[in-house]
Amino acid sequence: MKRVIVLMSLVVMITMGSVFAAQHTAVPANHRAYQILEVAQIRGLIENQTAVKPYSTSKVISLLTKVAKQTDSLSNAEIDDVNSLITELQASYGTSDSYADQLFSTGYLRTFDEEKALGAAFGITLGTQQTVSLVTKEYDSRNTVVAFMKGDIGKNVSFNMDFGLVLDKLNNRVFLPSEFTIPGEGFYMRLTEGGNPPSSIPFDKLNTSLTLSPELAVSLFDGDLLLRWGSIKRDWGPGLNNLMLSGSARSFDGIDISVNLTHWLRYSVINGSLGKFSLRDIDGQPFLSDYYGGSKEDKANYTYNNNFSAHRVELDATKNLTLSIFESTIWQKRFELSYLNPFAIYMFQQNSLGDIDDVFAGLDFSYTLPSKARLYGAMAMNEMNVVGNPITMLKAPRNMFAFQAGLVVPLPIGSFSSMTLQWTYIGPFVYTHYPMREFTGAIDPGLLDTTETEITIISDQGREFTYDATEQTVTFTQKGGSEENIDVSEGSTWYSKDGRTMVEKTGDQYLIYETYAETFYVNKGENLGYPLNPNSQEILLQFDLGFPKGWTAQLQGKYQARSGQYGYEMYQYMYYPEDHLYPEKDFWGNVFNHKLSVKATGTKKFEGTPISITASYQFLSEWDRPITNEEDVFFDGRFTEFGPWSDAELDHIVQVGVRIFF
Repeated sequence: MKRVIVLMSLVVMITMGSVFAAQHTAVPANHRAYQILEVAQIRGLIENQTAVKPYSTSKVISLLTKVAKQTDSLSNAEIDDVNSLITELQASYGTSDSYADQLFSTGYLRTFDEEKALGAAFGITLGTQQTVSLVTKEYDSRNTVVAFMKGDIGKNVSFNMDFGLVLDKLNNRVFLPSEFTIPGEGFYMRLTEGGNPPSSIPFDKLNTSLTLSPELAVSLFDGDLLLRWGSIKRDWGPGLNNLMLSGSARSFDGIDISVNLTHWLRYSVINGSLGKFSLRDIDGQPFLSDYYGGSKEDKANYTYNNNFSAHRVELDATKNLTLSIFESTIWQKRFELSYLNPFAIYMFQQNSLGDIDDVFAGLDFSYTLPSKARLYGAMAMNEMNVVGNPITMLKAPRNMFAFQAGLVVPLPIGSFSSMTLQWTYIGPFVYTHYPMREFTGAIDPGLLDTTETEITIISDQGREFTYDATEQTVTFTQKGGSEENIDVSEGSTWYSKDGRTMVEKTGDQYLIYETYAETFYVNKGENLGYPLNPNSQEILLQFDLGFPKGWTAQLQGKYQARSGQYGYEMYQYMYYPEDHLYPEKDFWGNVFNHKLSVKATGTKKFEGTPISITASYQFLSEWDRPITNEEDVFFDGRFTEFGPWSDAELDHIVQVGVRIFF
């Protein structure tokens, strides 16, 4: 039987020889191919690979082909698995003609001119995902149809152009906060209500939005240089989700360059434009993006206008050890050549520009124990202010560190199965940045006559500020619509509760400073890095299992703990004038929330039919102690007080999904 399978493998490899050479668009970063390639790398079936994903289709097929050739090292199930993936990728990204009589079995029409190496495919993909809580009966519904055109322009250029429509009823309450993400672009709207956009999640009804993931890819020097311009999911690093650029992050439009300078040195760089998503809050918590108001003048008050630049160097120090250094920056949208230079050092550049951007940098490593396991670890920081012995550095409040460590072990069951154990720590104020404020108006109490006690001005951002001489307060309306009073009876500088508005007394006047830019580490309101709140830890155990006949399974357990000492929300930032007053970090002494999740997922891909079905069950348990003085907590999270621990809240979540024409 194995000889028959080997013969079939050779036939597949021969027939596809001219198929994958010109396919350079990306294989999605969550595709099962990466799981197979990781296990194959640990087992020594392929050489060491870059930790910058996604790969081009040509690279994935080339690597899978190398794996498939080593039949003596593979089981029958693994040979079938690899061949099925090659066939799937060839069907989805290949060049073979497909006509109208095959439309309902493939989902696309495709034609290709071998002589000119020109061709394109036109088609659709359909998907639905339904998630429901068996305890609260709340549910989340996601439904997608995507039309696409993709193909090749010569042997070195590939493209993808798509247009997706989603019809969703989003509900964050049936997900772990670290697993909830929004699929729509820009905003949702209610078509039956004149396009009225919802301002909060959970949605109370179905809403419509768009999805777009255009891509143009150029591959040169036999794939050693890849240029990509697109809006796709990216995952940079050796872990399951990563510290600088995570696979869970929303896609953004960027220009990527990846180059293999030698067989042991690789360099990757990206410059991208981050997006917004119009939403005020999720379950009452502020959403870190701009809300699209009803008038054009609101655009003057948009604050999340940012670009993203990142680069990464990977060095194979030995055959089994890879060392990497990475750096990124969130910077306001402006014509800034300093960050557009692919070989610039961002930390030095932002210092020379006035220290106004959000820089993140770190190191990671990956070490393979041949045929046994892969070890990896990462350390990153937004800022390091105190240098000393390791304990002092770890506890220093202004040292904003994040850490990750993991272990991947191939399992001798099924097809390319593995176990991953991973620990992640995101320290206080990691991914955050202080807001950029500007002078927008002045209140002069000297203009009051003897019969008046109040004076009102309109700031340059269009908000009213009222000074009450009797109460010694400045009253204004927050951008979210709530009114706030600032007591100016003592001192000379005061802040709003969120720290975004500052009042400063100079002489007899009260000067108003309002935020004009935010440079959080977010895109479309969601974290670009690891999907945890600052001042949190997570332990993850995951089994990825492959089985015959298109079956895969995943068993996952997560424990998450969140500390409330300070800097535990993305919008909280360190108040540098008082950095000497922060106590040393004490994570476990200030924990106020625990979450435990156990999830089992099974997926079936049907042979010969482009349909996959996924079903999962998740057990959730959460227990916490409430913050009892939310109104008095400083904008950096200091002075938090907690109530007693609550009993654990339990939930059981069921999810089913279907994808057609993938």
